[in-house]
Amino acid sequence: MIDGISLFQTMTHKMDYLGVRHTLLAQNVANADTPGYKSQDLKTFSQALRTVKPAGMLATHGNHMVANLGNTTFREDTRVQGWEVAPSGNEVTLEEQMIKAADNGRDYQLTTQLMKKHVSMLKAVLSTRS
Repeated sequence: MIDGISLFQTMTHKMDYLGVRHTLLAQNVANADTPGYKSQDLKTFSQALRTVKPAGMLATHGNHMVANLGNTTFREDTRVQGWEVAPSGNEVTLEEQMIKAADNGRDYQLTTQLMKKHVSMLKAVLSTRS
């Protein structure tokens, strides 16, 4: 039911984005001692959304309107600059990765809480329609 609501689609895409970013940050930490390893990260979510076509309205039925978000593929940010580079050429700084991981976790919690709030508001509205 909530799949066709633009707000929920955006929050779902943000949670997907945060999951992919979490994986990249974990890979960075896992390769902290690998010579020549380059730190990886994604563009910010707002930058990723700018590459998506603006939401347009699609009518599936005369009384139904649904927003279309288009393609929301996340791309790696190749311009990421780490804090320092080790003599072995490794660009991973554990402190930087931990800060990014903490920010990523907070964003995920916030998005989850927003989704729960909006679902409860929808339930409240639907329960009053009886």
